[in-house]
Amino acid sequence: MKKVSKLMAMLLALAMTLSLCGCGDLSKKLYGTWGMNYDMADMIAQEMGEDFADFESSLKMTLLFDFNEDGTFKMYVNEEEFVESLESWQKDFVTYCMEVMYDMFAEQGVEKEEADSLIETQYGCTMEEYMLEVMATAIDGEALVAEMETNGTFELKGDKLYMAEEGEEMDVSKWDVITIEGDTLTMNAPEGVEEEELLPGLQYPFVLTREK
Repeated sequence: MKKVSKLMAMLLALAMTLSLCGCGDLSKKLYGTWGMNYDMADMIAQEMGEDFADFESSLKMTLLFDFNEDGTFKMYVNEEEFVESLESWQKDFVTYCMEVMYDMFAEQGVEKEEADSLIETQYGCTMEEYMLEVMATAIDGEALVAEMETNGTFELKGDKLYMAEEGEEMDVSKWDVITIEGDTLTMNAPEGVEEEELLPGLQYPFVLTREK
């Protein structure tokens, strides 16, 4: 009987050790850079309203999260990828707007060639060149990337991830439940919390892939 009790005690101690190691491993697994894809098309569509309901074009970005061993994090955007996607989106938007403009000219009895000539005379460039210049002036991709960067601190307690922006105190009443399987990090809302869209087209669960 004593041997059985001793064996049970050893097994219990082993189970507790493995459990503690598991928690430590989760923390270590979190360190590094993780990425998640997000298409801003739905958000832009909401902002633009019904007047541009027919316009469709993707504006994709990769949100990156750095979780560092010192308990700090950084959320930012893959700049090169976003700027390239933004340029493509702007071209699509200009093409759409040009058709709208030609339709407006047509309603006034002005044909496409005449409209082009009017723009050329007034601005010294084609309608497409003019509108691309306006878009480039109105939307600075690099500035947008800089504005989207967020720094802060995080704490991991078991599978609960707490995060606070730089200069703010940690709110212990808010957390994400995380799981890490291989190179996949999944963030879920706590049980019982209503899952809502943080941004149009962006809601739990967040699935991130290890970048490095």
